[in-house]
Amino acid sequence: MSPELATLFTSMIPFVDMKFGIPFGISLGLSATTATLFGVAGSLIPAIIMLKILGPVSDFLRKHSKKLDNFFTKLFAKTRAEHSKNFERYEALFIILFIVIPLPGSGPGAAALIAFVFGVEYWKAIGLLALGAIGSGLLVTTGVTSVIHLFKFLQ
Repeated sequence: MSPELATLFTSMIPFVDMKFGIPFGISLGLSATTATLFGVAGSLIPAIIMLKILGPVSDFLRKHSKKLDNFFTKLFAKTRAEHSKNFERYEALFIILFIVIPLPGSGPGAAALIAFVFGVEYWKAIGLLALGAIGSGLLVTTGVTSVIHLFKFLQ
């Protein structure tokens, strides 16, 4: 498998995504730019798919199970009641920063779930996910290349 595809597929793993995929790609010999491009793309693919299927899947489950309908109704109502005021005010900034901060579980996939729960329009959510992923990719790449250059400097 080519280093580009290995980086892309590694970055598609939820909760690991580009935080591991970009350093992995660089360790395989990819340039920082190439690793970042494939890492960002890899982390966005599952998030975009999630955004597309979460609505139909939850609708199907709610339609065919009274227990799941009650669960989703309570989940959405409680989450929106507790957080909708702040989310409406900081929606775009929150989603972008949630992805940019490179912590485990804070990538595009989790942000896609948040966007779904709060009813963010599909194309707007895609744009926010992309901006956040690009920012996170640049931050991870900068950190990794800085550490590599520091070790080379110290040798």
